[in-house]
Amino acid sequence: MAAEESLHERLLGEPKLNQTIKLKDGRQLGYAEYGTADGPAIFYFHGGNGSRLEAQWFAEAAAKRQIRLIAADRPGFGLSYFQQDRQLRDWANDVQELAAALSIHDKFSIFGLSGGGPFVAALAHLIPERLHRAAIISGTAPPDASDRFQGMWCPVKMIFCLARRLPAMHRVALQQMGKFYADPEQMRKTMLKGMPKPDVTFLERVPIAVDIFSADAREAHRQGIEGDAHEWQLYVNDWGFQMEDISMEIGLWYGRYDVQVTPAMGQYFADTLPKSVYHLVDDGGHFSTINNHIDSIIAYLTES
Repeated sequence: MAAEESLHERLLGEPKLNQTIKLKDGRQLGYAEYGTADGPAIFYFHGGNGSRLEAQWFAEAAAKRQIRLIAADRPGFGLSYFQQDRQLRDWANDVQELAAALSIHDKFSIFGLSGGGPFVAALAHLIPERLHRAAIISGTAPPDASDRFQGMWCPVKMIFCLARRLPAMHRVALQQMGKFYADPEQMRKTMLKGMPKPDVTFLERVPIAVDIFSADAREAHRQGIEGDAHEWQLYVNDWGFQMEDISMEIGLWYGRYDVQVTPAMGQYFADTLPKSVYHLVDDGGHFSTINNHIDSIIAYLTES
């Protein structure tokens, strides 16, 4: 992990990237901390094929805003042990155990990107009494969202369809994606050539973002693809709860030009959540939306 720690030092200072706790059921949970230890606690839920290292994107913002940003690996990713038969709802227990281990007894906020979005929704449904604020950024919608594929890039649509109908082929696709992410220079060239303009503009302005993304994706598959493959099954099958049953407000940020998690998915959440604030941003693709608007997202999550 020396390369990732060196990268973090350039952004923030003393790294806290490789922390672990032992959960009550004996599993190990890995997490990283950014920002300041005595600031308001915000938990970040990484995207699919991601890890705790993804939150390095927001290290500067966390320090500037003086928040305590905590990013944990979900089971089977990074340093966190795989959890057999886990469901979306199980993440609530892990997050609460981690909060207790970190002496976070007051309410905390949560936000998640892409594949982290369903877990934000699950916690908002299950433990609203523990949450101060919640936000979903470019978050995957449930399978009953009828227009969720509208405007989606064909290779991404294929990944969703394989996960639902041909899980064995889906695993092969995940392995190939992992090899692609392992080479940051190859990934940079491909992303600059094929991503929507807002993502290209962001990557040209902040080239280190690709290095963070590559290190994050490699770390995601540290234990293999089992955690990733299992999680995709959670995305494409019934989530176990309805958006209409979520009582707390959720902030929503979606990029107008996102072709991986489309604005149609954001509109689904806006239409079905009883309380939400929906932002459709003109300077947003998939990765650029959260990075371009992280200050506003943190402001929302720390609002009284």
